[in-house]
Amino acid sequence: MEHLMPFVNILLILLSVGAIFFLIIKSGIHSKKSDDIKRRFLEEEDAANSARKKEIEPELYYTANLTALPPISADDPHQVMRCAARPMIRFPKPMTNLEIKKTYGPSQMDIIAQYEENFSEYLKALTKWAAELKDENHDEALTIVETVISLGGEFRNAYKLAADIYAATGRNLSELASRTEENHFSDPIVKQQILDYISGAPGAPGAQR
Repeated sequence: MEHLMPFVNILLILLSVGAIFFLIIKSGIHSKKSDDIKRRFLEEEDAANSARKKEIEPELYYTANLTALPPISADDPHQVMRCAARPMIRFPKPMTNLEIKKTYGPSQMDIIAQYEENFSEYLKALTKWAAELKDENHDEALTIVETVISLGGEFRNAYKLAADIYAATGRNLSELASRTEENHFSDPIVKQQILDYISGAPGAPGAQR
C-alpha cells in the first residue's frame, strides 16, 4: 500500500486543482450574468430617465362614487369624504416605477406617486369604516368592503371583513374565494393568506367547526 501513496496524493492534488478551476469558471459565469443583468437594468433606467413627458390619460383618474355607499355621518371619523375629494389615479394593472417613467416620463413620477397614494388612502378609509359598521349593519359594511375589493384593494383586512360577514350572514364563501383567486395581487403570499382565512371561516367548505 505504501508504494501507492504517492499516486493517491497526486490524485488528490489533481482533484483539488480541478475543483478550484471549476469554482473559478462557475464564479466567472455567474459574475458575467450579474454584469449583464446590471448593464440591462442601467440601460433601461437611462432610457426611462430620458423619456419624454406624456400626459396622464383622463380615464386613469378615479372619481369616488359616494352615492353608491351608505350615508356618511357628519363627523366622518375615518375621513372618507376628505380622502374621496383628493385627486386619485387607478391603473388597470400595477406598474413599476421604471414602467411609469418609461411611459409618462420622470417628471410625472412624483404626481403619479401622490395620486396613487391618495387612492390607497381612500381604500384604507373605506376599510376602516366597514370594520366599524360590521357588527351593527352587515349589509352596509359589506357594500363598503365589496367596493374596496372591486377597486383592486389588496388589503387583508378588507377580505377578512368580507369573509366574516359572509360567514355571519350565511353567504356562499366559495364565491368570495373564487373572486379572490381571480383578482390580481402583487404579493402572492398575501393572496394565499387571504384564501387560507376564507377557507377557515365558519361555513366554508372543509372548515373546522
